[in-house]
Amino acid sequence: MSDNETNENEFSSNDCNNGICQCGLFELLPPEIWLNLFGYMSAEFIAEKLSLVCKPLRRFIVSSQSYWKYRYEQRVRAPYRAIVTTNRTWLNVCDKLERMGHEWQQCAEQHQNILSISGVHIGPIINTLLLEDGYTCITGSRDSSICCLDLRQLVRPEETKVTNIYDSPYVSKRAHDQQQRWIWSLDHEANIISSTSSNSEIRLWDLNKDMCEISRIKLQATFAMTHRLRDSLLYAGIYNGHIHVYDTRINNTDNNNSRVHIERVTPRGYIHALELQDDYVLVMHKPSTLCIYDRRTWKKIENVQLNLGERVSSYYKDSLLFLGTNEGFVHVFSWKKDHCEFIEKIRTEHGCQITALHHSQGILQTCTATTKTLAIDQLSTPTINLARIVADTHDQHLCMAANDYGLTVIGGSDNNLITVYRDEFRRWHAL
Repeated sequence: MSDNETNENEFSSNDCNNGICQCGLFELLPPEIWLNLFGYMSAEFIAEKLSLVCKPLRRFIVSSQSYWKYRYEQRVRAPYRAIVTTNRTWLNVCDKLERMGHEWQQCAEQHQNILSISGVHIGPIINTLLLEDGYTCITGSRDSSICCLDLRQLVRPEETKVTNIYDSPYVSKRAHDQQQRWIWSLDHEANIISSTSSNSEIRLWDLNKDMCEISRIKLQATFAMTHRLRDSLLYAGIYNGHIHVYDTRINNTDNNNSRVHIERVTPRGYIHALELQDDYVLVMHKPSTLCIYDRRTWKKIENVQLNLGERVSSYYKDSLLFLGTNEGFVHVFSWKKDHCEFIEKIRTEHGCQITALHHSQGILQTCTATTKTLAIDQLSTPTINLARIVADTHDQHLCMAANDYGLTVIGGSDNNLITVYRDEFRRWHAL
């Protein structure tokens, strides 16, 4: 069932008369027995098949929102649960979760919808972005280039036969400059792509103008390993342990004119993760330390030694911070107004260093360079491993991005972009 509920007008008037069941099935059992029977059926079957029997049964299915909420909460523990918006119901949320789990299992068991795209880069892909449209992917590589890919071609095979100037049917735009050397990190805001590179530069690119360079910032004898672009302000985590903040609206050859703040975070290690939440900046730096700053005053309000290893992978969304460790665990923190509160430690299927991770609606994705696998876990009680996916390449998994449209992309060490998509992505973007 899609998020749009089936219109009741689809039912024939022969099935009911003034809301009274003519087939007699609904009145055969009391409501509590119906709810018990629902537990043996998938939400998809109930929504798309059983609800067609008669209008009274359909009304009962749709109106039993407390049951669907309870069913969802049995499958996803707090605080990973989705929030129902005005245009969705708990039946929709429960149905989508069960579909996601089933489709991930299909990907792993049948080894379907897994494709390695080669020829995009000639160097390892070390950073990926998926934009809000659900199909545009931005990749950064050690070959000094940034590529924009249209991944709708994954479910439109007839269009992959068309060649272009980039020698790949997936690549729609490319920015390449040998001076950049390694592309360390990527971010975006609207049509603006931002990148940091190992030649001590930060650049801005216009996605709407064929990746035309807008401006660049030159750092002094260091480089930014991570950054975030929000409200035209660029926050860069520098290798020497500082945070630099630049106003990207100021296009000036003198970098000091656009720099609005510089903050020394640590004298002992580099910054490898940086996230923004409300008026606060969350910083991860070596050795395994989480710092929180109020960006209105740049006062450090929290400094926590985590002892998670030399370098951890991180993912932050919806006030939840996920940190992957060298031992294959994921530590979860929840943002509480002005501090992070530890939630739990999750064991994954890897048992080795987690290089990238993603979370959405109770589904945790983790990948590792060591075993070259993608693990999908449902955060229920206890955690359920839905799938373990291995691509047909020898690429180590260096980075990952995923979205709510059923698409996951992984940057590989052997220059391949590994794509895994569920049937939901096909439903969104197939012709």
